[in-house]
Formats: sequence, structure tokens, C-alpha cells
Amino acid sequence: MIDDGSLSPEEAASHPGPALLLKALVGEERPAAVAVACRPDVRLQEVLAGDRYLLCSDGLTAVVDAADLRAAVVAAEDPQEAVRRLVDLAREAGGPDNVACAVADVVVEE
Repeated sequence: MIDDGSLSPEEAASHPGPALLLKALVGEERPAAVAVACRPDVRLQEVLAGDRYLLCSDGLTAVVDAADLRAAVVAAEDPQEAVRRLVDLAREAGGPDNVACAVADVVVEE
């Protein structure tokens, strides 16, 4: 929603919508109390060798700001180190929720 301009980063930090990681992974309807279809959001993204991607739950983004997330992911030598740094940041920030994250590098196999 930030990408399409419908939310500012400040609004996104407190957005009441349910966690999207479940939506992406499960792709089924949520309980009636939520009454929103759980369909994965799909978009094409051009990737280049050397790109690094982060997929994470709101347990991370709710307590660690985007600049700190970016710095941790960029500074890490490899995806495993990035995940360790991100989880540590969430713990240090007193994250009250579970933290789920995956970091992947785009590589070209020769």
C-alpha cells in the first residue's frame, strides 16, 4: 500500500490490517470475525544478481523501523547473518510478537 501511495509509511506502521505473511503463505479465507478473503498478493519484480530480498512478519516491522531493517540486511555478509541480525533487532526493541523472516540473495549459477 505504501508502494501504490494509498498509505504513508507512518500510517502503515499502525495499520489495523491483519498480518500479510499468513495471507501470502496460506491463501485461504480468514475467520468470519475478520471477513476478508485471504488471497495472496502477487506482483512481478525484475531481479538482478546481487539483489537481496526480505520477507517478514509484522513481528519485525512493528518494532524495527525501515531504515534499521535496510541497514541490517545490507550490512550482513549472507542471508543467514541478516536473519540473525533482524531477529536480534526485534528482541532488543522488545518485540511483543513472534518474528518470522526469510532473507534470500539472487544469484546466477554458472
